[in-house]
Amino acid sequence: MHDTLRRRWRTTLVFALLQLPLVWLIALRYTPYLALPHNAMGIAYLVLTWIGHFGMLVLLGWLPLGVLALVLRSRWLWLPATLLGALGLCALLLDTVVYAQYRFHVNLFMVSLFLNDKNGEIFDFTTSTWLVVGACVLVALALEAWLARRVIIGDRGRRLPKGLICGVILLTLIGSHVVHLIADARYMRSVTQQVGIYPLLFPATAKDFMEKHGWLDPRAARAERADIDGKQAQNLDWPKHPLSCQADSPPNVLVVLIDSWRADEYGPENTPNLYAALDASGRRYLDHFSGGNATRNGTMSLFYGLTGNYYAYLDNTQTPALLITQMQKQGYAMGIFASASLNGIGFDRTIFSSIQSLRLRTEGPTPAARDRQMTDDWLAWLSQQEQSDTQPWFGMLFYDAPHGYDVPADAAQPYQPSIQDMNYLKLGPDTDPTPYFNRHRNAVHYDDTLLGEVIDDLKAKGEWGNTLLVVTADHGQSFNDFGKNYWGHNSNFAAPQTHVPMIVHGPGVDPGTVDGMTSHLDVAPMLMRHALGCTNPLSDYAQGVDLLTPGIDQPWVQASSYLDYGIIEPSRITVIDGAGQWQILDHRLDPIPGAEFSPAVFQAMQTFRQFYR
Repeated sequence: MHDTLRRRWRTTLVFALLQLPLVWLIALRYTPYLALPHNAMGIAYLVLTWIGHFGMLVLLGWLPLGVLALVLRSRWLWLPATLLGALGLCALLLDTVVYAQYRFHVNLFMVSLFLNDKNGEIFDFTTSTWLVVGACVLVALALEAWLARRVIIGDRGRRLPKGLICGVILLTLIGSHVVHLIADARYMRSVTQQVGIYPLLFPATAKDFMEKHGWLDPRAARAERADIDGKQAQNLDWPKHPLSCQADSPPNVLVVLIDSWRADEYGPENTPNLYAALDASGRRYLDHFSGGNATRNGTMSLFYGLTGNYYAYLDNTQTPALLITQMQKQGYAMGIFASASLNGIGFDRTIFSSIQSLRLRTEGPTPAARDRQMTDDWLAWLSQQEQSDTQPWFGMLFYDAPHGYDVPADAAQPYQPSIQDMNYLKLGPDTDPTPYFNRHRNAVHYDDTLLGEVIDDLKAKGEWGNTLLVVTADHGQSFNDFGKNYWGHNSNFAAPQTHVPMIVHGPGVDPGTVDGMTSHLDVAPMLMRHALGCTNPLSDYAQGVDLLTPGIDQPWVQASSYLDYGIIEPSRITVIDGAGQWQILDHRLDPIPGAEFSPAVFQAMQTFRQFYR
């Protein structure tokens, strides 16, 4: 039989499709970390994804063989086929092992960490383990060599219905994405909780599109599934023991977040109302870092007290923050007010997923207008709360004007020169940052005037002394601070994007300043202890420490973006990107020549897996 290109493509495709049973078998090792569904949608997604997703990975693995078939004849093509087949199976098997330990899928950082783990702090394999690994590799090579020679050289498997199998894979793949699209829009946890388990799975979503066309009412969809008792993620050991929480005289709690507020934008000129109310009587943290350089990650770290690697799983399983569910159980009235939409950033299905009548958005044409409206709505809500009963309340005010560089025309603008319209396309390495930074500071100044009204109202109602107040930001904002053309946020973990203000005021809070390094992960433990009376060890439910701990000074803190992770130490930042590439930088984002992983990196890896079963 002639060794044609068509024949080589056909035989290599048969070889690839014959990997499917082995791939599906190895993938069964992910099932211990999958909460098995018990309804039709969840089961359908499980079956469709199992067939379609892993089938597509196999077909993608065939592509290099298809390219090699252009230049190699069959008598040589079986060799790379053997190596690719064995490599693919071993890589998948290795990924199941790594995922079992860290809930990370294999990436370059994990490989680098393994190579630098000289003391066995993270990976500690016995001799028998290495022997098993070596045996598995040899078996995989022998099996793939036997199969490749029979199929690619011997042309066995000609009757395999290749077109039918590929068609089934394609249809099931499309079907799994359609099921997820519907389930995600309807907050169906039985489907969404499966997503983070599989490697390289990026499911389709279209919630905003469906809402825009009137096919979905997100308030009704999420309200049906809001439950403070039955929504803890099954594969998290979180909390490690049942919480014991009961405060004798629970205070009110108010968390104020100003989007993209930098640490150097607090003071008597930029925030005169906050400064007048808090600087003498509040506790200010001078070296405080957000748990993220973007809204989702920074706010998540504040409310959960967990590092960013847990976010995807919490989102997929729609697991609320323990801080929120404990407040609900203790009878707190919940006043959640945000200028930007909560469902747009996913907090409706994470932090506040247990709140049935959650206010998802504030109406208004601009961020500043929404901030104004949100403040008015808060003042009205608090007045109604004061008249209805005496139960404690929890409030969140999330301001957005600085994020949008938005300042009303009639508002004071003390910082000049200031741009009047923000145009990101004009930003570059040679752009003068001063007018943009001034515009941002003017927006912070505007929100400070609104917060002055909030504080005056608390004092007028007699609530000021009984309210535990936390004032901070979700993340910071860059203005080309180090001449590296970084603007905005979600791009690095240096101080402009992660160092944020933190001021705490209220009963039991000693005024003053704290010089030690602190983190957003320390806030939830503080509130759980001092507001809710939780007596559990902090290690039962949080990765931070109590923010009110005397002499607090963390040796390192962790921050994350949507894809990357940063481990911030006093003298360096270790950055791990979504592909597993890593860098060790100084605090001006310059690489440190010859730097190796510090002990903090190995400690962080242990922390990352603290609450996974």
